[in-house]
Amino acid sequence: MVSCELCGLASAHPIRDDAGRAFCCPACREVSALLARDNVIASEAKQSPRNLGIASQTPLAMTQTISLGGLWCASCAWFIAETLRRAPGAQAADVSFVQREARIAFDPTRTSPREFVKRVKRIGYQAWLPGEKPDDEEESLFTRLMVCLVFVMHDMIVSATIYAREWFGWATPEDAWITNIFYAMMLLGALPVLFLLGVPILRAGIAGLAQAKPNMHTLIALGTFAAFGLSVYNFAHGSNRVYFDTASMLLFLVALGRWFEIRAQKTGGRAVEQLAQKIPHTATRVTPDGEEQISPDELKPGARVRVRPGERFPVDGLVALGEGDVDESLLTGEPTPVAHRAGDKIFAGTIALDGAFEIITTATGAATVAGQIGKLLHQAMWQRAPVERLADRIAAIAVPLAVAIAVGTFIFWNAIAGYEIALQNALAVLLIACPCALGIATPLALWVAVGRAAEQGVLLRNTGALERLASTQKIFFDKTGTLTQKPFRLQAVASNGLAKEKFLARVAAVEQFSEHPLAQPIVDAARASGVERLRGDAISDEPAKASSPNEFRVIPGQGVRGVVDGATIWIGNARLMREQNFALANEFANIANEWQAQGLNIVYAGWDGRVAGLLALGENIRADVVPTLARLRDLGLDVAVLTGDDTRAGERWQKMLGVPVYASQNPEDKLTRLRAASNVAMVGDGINDGPALAAATIGIALSDGTDVARAAADVILLGNNLRAVPFLIELSREAMRRVKQNLAWAFVYNIIGIALAVAGVLQPVVAALAMVLSSALVTGNALKLRRAAMPNRASSERV
Repeated sequence: MVSCELCGLASAHPIRDDAGRAFCCPACREVSALLARDNVIASEAKQSPRNLGIASQTPLAMTQTISLGGLWCASCAWFIAETLRRAPGAQAADVSFVQREARIAFDPTRTSPREFVKRVKRIGYQAWLPGEKPDDEEESLFTRLMVCLVFVMHDMIVSATIYAREWFGWATPEDAWITNIFYAMMLLGALPVLFLLGVPILRAGIAGLAQAKPNMHTLIALGTFAAFGLSVYNFAHGSNRVYFDTASMLLFLVALGRWFEIRAQKTGGRAVEQLAQKIPHTATRVTPDGEEQISPDELKPGARVRVRPGERFPVDGLVALGEGDVDESLLTGEPTPVAHRAGDKIFAGTIALDGAFEIITTATGAATVAGQIGKLLHQAMWQRAPVERLADRIAAIAVPLAVAIAVGTFIFWNAIAGYEIALQNALAVLLIACPCALGIATPLALWVAVGRAAEQGVLLRNTGALERLASTQKIFFDKTGTLTQKPFRLQAVASNGLAKEKFLARVAAVEQFSEHPLAQPIVDAARASGVERLRGDAISDEPAKASSPNEFRVIPGQGVRGVVDGATIWIGNARLMREQNFALANEFANIANEWQAQGLNIVYAGWDGRVAGLLALGENIRADVVPTLARLRDLGLDVAVLTGDDTRAGERWQKMLGVPVYASQNPEDKLTRLRAASNVAMVGDGINDGPALAAATIGIALSDGTDVARAAADVILLGNNLRAVPFLIELSREAMRRVKQNLAWAFVYNIIGIALAVAGVLQPVVAALAMVLSSALVTGNALKLRRAAMPNRASSERV
């Protein structure tokens, strides 16, 4: 019995790698190779001049994110951001009203994150560092609202009684004492409302005023407390001009509007929270001594984990033992279970439906696919779209503009009707001019759309991608690996002078380092034919003198090159062979023509000045390609396909797909076409697509594509479902339509409302109610995006 080098389990028949290390299963061997490769990359990164501090001697800025509380509108976010930017040691600061978070870049030699928290608290808001549990604003505010509702209803009923006595002529001088008792009851009912709802507003308002930066807290606090103070003064002097009911109702309505916004924002971020909540808190680790229950965060790559039917996978990994269906809808949005067996990748958060598994851990916690998706979704909210920045600029000037209009209104009405009427009208202006609806109209709609896309298995790197998608007019698709379905199959081999197994071994020795979709089928076929080690001249147990990563090179748009047994091997398309001046025998030319007529992909391999052999690989068009392209044309987009295949193959694909197909396209050709068009999207998956994805207005990559493609893309299709592309176009158009509707409503609402308030037509209570209804309207309009759904995926059968 030999112990596994990775998980420690004993095995009577170990599997060994090229270095002779023993493993209990292929999954352990593969994970070990992955970890070794990652260690080499990390070591090289540490030795780079940048990381050694040679390139720059200046201290690097640190970035800190803190949670915020007490924000009422976009002007609060602007106020906090300005305060943080002016803090000693701060280099940059940004505040998200929707996320209720601040992100600060600062010099750690001059300040610390705790100082920023203290600075936020000094201006009347709450702040928490990571690891500290923030208060649940929604629950706290809801509790206070329910308590205050009793007192507000009390004041309104008493007020209605007083008004009814006057309207019906029941009030007489002899029973004025009864009215005074009612006024006293209203005063007592208003006090808890002022304490529970008004004091938090007053505290933030006074802090802003002390900093000579009045915010909406300042305006609302001044208006409501002035109305309350005036009422107390008039009541004490025997006047019946009291506004206790108005002050309490104003605070209640303003707080109610804020509660609606907080609840809507939590709903919009549900997709991010869902990912974290679905990761199990415990994992079953398998050791030589048996099972043990531990936290997934304590697991290290290489640990063996057991998952039983019905349980969620706690980590990413490779299947070592077991077979069954897995529900991956958390990540891909696809309800159809996916069959998994030994050697397949498994992701944290997915569910083992009908089989037990043992997996070898490759990633835990934030390093899992689910953790990275959550991180990217969170980061996407910070990448503001141009329309969001426009809304921010408008909200930043809303407060001083509202103050100026309110002051002018007070001066005007004070001159013609007295200070009480002037105060009421000025207060109405402040309430109606509050930029709450404007501040939430844009970011919430975009946030909900990003979250909805994530639920459907589509990851957007930033909210600006939605704006660019909505304006897309033309879309290009890469063919190989994007419109065609993996895996490809090696269907025929023709060689001259070498046996099939030896020819395959030599080609696979180079292709093993390639990420091209046609490379892996060649490597798999070589191993399936009995090649234990990828090498050239012979198949034996001797160490192979095969190609190494240092000798391997990609020739974009043409193929690859490597060194095997001292000979330089060139593998790729016919163009690569021509550029190397390799002689093509008539026999091979005829075979290539015959295979091309059958629709097969031809891979040429040559060395020593001649083409040494051909390989034919079959590819299958994805089942959802035709309906996807048809739907995109129905949406009014120009659709075309870019491929490196020759002209004959391009014509065949054009006839099959019914859209223009541009053949013999290398990366430079793709770039030229993309740069010649405007508002263009590119969908791809390979290394050759990286420059095109980056150059396009919007780049869309498949999740099983190469790292280069995913890094260059703005959008990643986690489920590789091409139907997500037209879904994204429709979702982005709908999101931008709702953003424009919300902005238009906020603009019209403020213009008309301010005009009515200045004219003295709008009372403060009505203005507060209008503010709540306006916020509720734009919130409800944005949340309708949650209903957007992707069409059911077509049958997964290959066509």
